[in-house]
Amino acid sequence: MSLRARLLLTVGGLLLVALVGTGALVVGLTRASLVEQIDDQLRAQPPLMAGRGQGMHDDAGDPTGRRTAFIVYDAQGNVIGAVQSGYASSPDPLPELPPIPGDEASALIGRVFTASSADGSLSYRVLIDRGPLGTTRVLAAPMRGVEDAMAVLVRNLALVGAFALAALLVLGWVIIRRDLRPLEAMASTATQIAGGDLSHRVDHPGDRSEVGRLGIAFNTMLDRIQAAFEEQRAALQAKERSERRLRQFVADASHELRTPLTTLRGYADLRRAGGLTDEDELNRAMMRIGTESERMGALVEDMLLLARLDQGRPLRRDRVDFSGLVSDAVSDARAIEPGRPIEADVCDCVVVEGDEHRLRQVISNLLANVRVHTPAETPVEVDLAAGDGTCTLSVADHGPGIDPENADRVFDRFYRADPARSRDHGGSGLGLAIAASVVEAHGGTVRHSQTEGGGATFTVTLPVAP
Repeated sequence: MSLRARLLLTVGGLLLVALVGTGALVVGLTRASLVEQIDDQLRAQPPLMAGRGQGMHDDAGDPTGRRTAFIVYDAQGNVIGAVQSGYASSPDPLPELPPIPGDEASALIGRVFTASSADGSLSYRVLIDRGPLGTTRVLAAPMRGVEDAMAVLVRNLALVGAFALAALLVLGWVIIRRDLRPLEAMASTATQIAGGDLSHRVDHPGDRSEVGRLGIAFNTMLDRIQAAFEEQRAALQAKERSERRLRQFVADASHELRTPLTTLRGYADLRRAGGLTDEDELNRAMMRIGTESERMGALVEDMLLLARLDQGRPLRRDRVDFSGLVSDAVSDARAIEPGRPIEADVCDCVVVEGDEHRLRQVISNLLANVRVHTPAETPVEVDLAAGDGTCTLSVADHGPGIDPENADRVFDRFYRADPARSRDHGGSGLGLAIAASVVEAHGGTVRHSQTEGGGATFTVTLPVAP
């Protein structure tokens, strides 16, 4: 059975109990009031006179019939006078009374009590009183009117109650259906969410009712579940990216180390085979072995530096004249390539906290990146400015620039925009990755953008020393 049906049955049962109880109370109070009126009328009747028919009120001419019955007993209990209630053509039967005289009748003198007729077809309210000369007078009022009125009242209450119950049930069905509609929406939403769509939310009333609070709590729960699911998915994606980068890093590192190792092994095998008998050939081989060893050592040092930075190992924290580092790097670049136009605008007295050697390496790598990837006559602008607690170093060239499709990967390790580029001129692909890691370790940022008019611009932002 549905919740709507159970609620409707519960409400209907409570209404039925309330209507029956109220109706019974109304009928009982009304009957008691009518009986009390009859009793008052009996007590208000004038004294009855002894003797047959003396002093008895004759209301046979009343179209409604005689309203009371009169009975007079002598001292021996014989009826000396009686007038029946009702119509003269069809009088009512007299009430059946206890023996008069007698103890039971004596106990009822002056009190109004209920008695029924001998055939049980009619009830009376009876008043017994003492008369002169030892007579006993009885005044009885039939309760036909009360019973008829009660029958009409019960019938009317039943009809009105049935109509009211039916109307209230219909109204209750409409109200319950309206108020439970948000619960049906919640059930539908829960079904959709069970299918994997966490974006659905329930529409709930804006009040603070139980259904409204349930809707708010349900939506809050869905928000938290979706947030947790998104966090878990982001964590899994990050883990997958990290594993993919690690695999790529290992593959790239192995590829970069394989060339010098192959060269070293080749010369060693050639020496063991006796192919280096000439002194000049031997010296040239030793020189090549030394060159490849230095290259392999530099590559290993770069990878070791990146591993240390990834582990979060602390760097030196000294006050460093960043302006002096930039000026020295520009001077070195001009000495290496005298024919390259290099414009520098360096703000004086820019001091940062960090590792001087690593910061110098960042500037050198940025200028080396320009030297490797642009023609020798390509101009370069180096700018250092400070303000608002930070300093900004930008190195802009006007060379071929970087393909926008590859712009997001310029700081990846071992990344080369041109896979066919010679390693003798293109480097290992770790320069920008080292620069980004060192700057991040100093609490700064480095980003790439397109130079206006063509080229690439790298911007480094670092916090200045207090």
